[in-house]
Amino acid sequence: MNKRFDSFNDNGFYPHADEVALREELKEVATLRKLSEQIRKLGANGVVLRNLGLHELPEDRRNAALYALTLMLGYPTSTDQRTGRVAWDVKARPETGADGRFVTFSERVGSADMHTDSSFYPMPEEQFILYVVNAARCDGGHSILIDAEDVYQALHRTPEGAAAFELLSKVEVPFRVPAVYAAGDENIEVFTAPIFGPPKRDGDRFTMRWRHDAIMKGLAARPDLSSPALVEALEIMNCVAEQEAPRFMEQLPTDTLMLADNHRMLHGRTTYSDERRHLIRIRMSDVPNAQRIGPSGVVRD
Repeated sequence: MNKRFDSFNDNGFYPHADEVALREELKEVATLRKLSEQIRKLGANGVVLRNLGLHELPEDRRNAALYALTLMLGYPTSTDQRTGRVAWDVKARPETGADGRFVTFSERVGSADMHTDSSFYPMPEEQFILYVVNAARCDGGHSILIDAEDVYQALHRTPEGAAAFELLSKVEVPFRVPAVYAAGDENIEVFTAPIFGPPKRDGDRFTMRWRHDAIMKGLAARPDLSSPALVEALEIMNCVAEQEAPRFMEQLPTDTLMLADNHRMLHGRTTYSDERRHLIRIRMSDVPNAQRIGPSGVVRD
């Protein structure tokens, strides 16, 4: 870490200038290479790794280690248009939302509805990690995962659910970008896409993007895209995501890392009140950042 990260852009908060070359160099680190190989061999849509051994490291060393691991699994992307950061703090921020702006789940205490990351961007990353810096010291804050196949099966238990799946596979749905990720607090940015898109790997039925609050705010900004059939289909999908589909749910302890497939898993959390709860999120693309349309697929000015 000292050799590779001491002169590099705040140790994991920003993408490396030559990430492809750095990735090849990191393959020489046996621990990183073996760990990433074992994770890939699992072929799972979600993985939880406990006792990673990073909790006593200084912040910059910890984030450098997380950046190195995620670079072995993909290409870490910039979280938002304004800062360009890779390592994003998931923790409560003072006065968040006091001015009425559209805040995101990672800025506040409470629950997080089931969603996929970057659902409001043209190119949602394929993977993400969450690393637990400080677990919530209360009964809440459980991490939740739902597999896309379980969403599909739950929808197809009824004719209405099957019809909702068909509609949400064809209709462009508006997603509003949360203010913290938009180009400015006063900007209302909306991106449209189907909830269920074409599959990107053999054996999959579809890829998925979902965030109910962003869609509701998107429809409020673009009422011309709404219809009674679409509203009904969205409510059926939301009911499946929040109540009906089987799910993994666990309060992850400090020094735990969760890796998830962002195209095939919904994730969320149960409500909590401990403002000391702190996670680090890094999103990863399958392709280098130079091949993407700006951070998370958004063209920057």
